[in-house]
Amino acid sequence: MNTIMRIFGVPLGFIMWATYKIIPNYLVALLLFTIISKALLIPFAIKQQKGSVKMQRMQPKIKEIQAKYKNNPQKQQEELQALYQRENYSMLSGCLPMLIQMPILFGLIDVIYRPLTHLLHVPAEILSKIQSIIMANPTVFTANNLYAPEIDYLKAVQTAPQMFAELGNDMVAHIQSLNMTFMGIDLSMRPDVNGFWSLLMLVPIISGVTALMQSIVMQKMTPGADNNTNGGLKMMTYMMPLMSIWFTTFVPMGVGFYWIFSNIFGLAQSLILNHYWNPKKIAEELDREEAARKEQERQEKIEAKKLAKETGEGNEKAMSQKEKDRQRLAEARRRNAEKYGDYTDFEFGNEDEK
Repeated sequence: MNTIMRIFGVPLGFIMWATYKIIPNYLVALLLFTIISKALLIPFAIKQQKGSVKMQRMQPKIKEIQAKYKNNPQKQQEELQALYQRENYSMLSGCLPMLIQMPILFGLIDVIYRPLTHLLHVPAEILSKIQSIIMANPTVFTANNLYAPEIDYLKAVQTAPQMFAELGNDMVAHIQSLNMTFMGIDLSMRPDVNGFWSLLMLVPIISGVTALMQSIVMQKMTPGADNNTNGGLKMMTYMMPLMSIWFTTFVPMGVGFYWIFSNIFGLAQSLILNHYWNPKKIAEELDREEAARKEQERQEKIEAKKLAKETGEGNEKAMSQKEKDRQRLAEARRRNAEKYGDYTDFEFGNEDEK
């Protein structure tokens, strides 16, 4: 897991570093980071919006195929794939934004766990020296973050800068300049650090509430998403907020604030997308495209029948002329036979070969 977090943490760390350079405030940097990440995901969100409309329109056809070929799974799968191809629908389009969101979360956790590396670009040899000083003074420094030692390094340098004089005054000042607090709250801490009933638990709760608001709005904007026909969507409406609360309880609060910002911007994004890419308008456009496609297919069939008829008539005329020639030749031979006493009914085709 640490390897995955570090892989995604490298590119996201540069984004976070850039936002922190613009405004050296940790919470504001998180806010700018959220805006940038959401902006990068807009094309996928538009694709997901269109994909959800296509899926709703295809539901009756899907059910028809499933009922027709319920005893033939292979044929059923072939027909479903053909349907998806005709409708230009990809199963991946619906879950792609969520799949992309997970690496962002893992990467952000790594960015928060390693602030000296990502935000201050402290060299590895300096980090090694800090670690050595802390380990050499166990009575002075206490390691609290097994998975995030850089947070311990940061707090150690900020609380006892004189112990790290060998790093140089500029480096010590550079590390001390990083402030990961908001209104006195250390955003590198987990909300459950003081128990599940502390005020810090407001961060996971707010993340769950904003996730619920976003889910409800998205459900209302999804065509055909009523409780009677889409129980799966209803379940996801309440499952995602619960997952948000659980997840943000056991990660640094900076991730929780990112989750809150992400939900708020996601809600705004849904409203904007619904205005410019309204599901009803998309459905009407898809209906027009389908009608145009069917009309084109109908015209192609008419042209094919017309061409086949013309070709058939040409062959019929050619065969009729050949038959007439054969009959004339046969009649001439019959008369010669009557006159000269020798008659054989040769086929026209055989005479040609002869």
